[in-house]
Amino acid sequence: MSLKLDQSIVRLGERLESAETYLAETRSHLAAAVQGSVEELETRGSTALARLDAEREKAASAKERVLHYLEEKKDELVAKFEDWRTDREIEKLERSADAKEEHAMDAVIAAAYALLEAEVAVIEALKARKVAIEVAG
Repeated sequence: MSLKLDQSIVRLGERLESAETYLAETRSHLAAAVQGSVEELETRGSTALARLDAEREKAASAKERVLHYLEEKKDELVAKFEDWRTDREIEKLERSADAKEEHAMDAVIAAAYALLEAEVAVIEALKARKVAIEVAG
């Protein structure tokens, strides 16, 4: 892993040095343009155009890779968002199921209590009926 990291650092360093060289050359061309002749400018211009043409394919390839990378990142973000949305919906459904289970348990408890009340009422009614029969004799 360290070897790959070292190689990446070296490659990036080379690319940065290349870009710095291009910038330095451009700076020197600008400074020389004020003092140079038209022929020198034409020579530098044709050299710069030749180098531009030589690098065009690399630049197009690099641009295509950047666009591909950005498209992949966009797809990853969309997938993460969809996963988040799905997880959020699952959480909502789970909370709803929990609430409904709690409601069902409360209803069962209330129904059981109502049955106990009914049993007490039946027993009291039977007791009252027996007392009435015994009193009536």
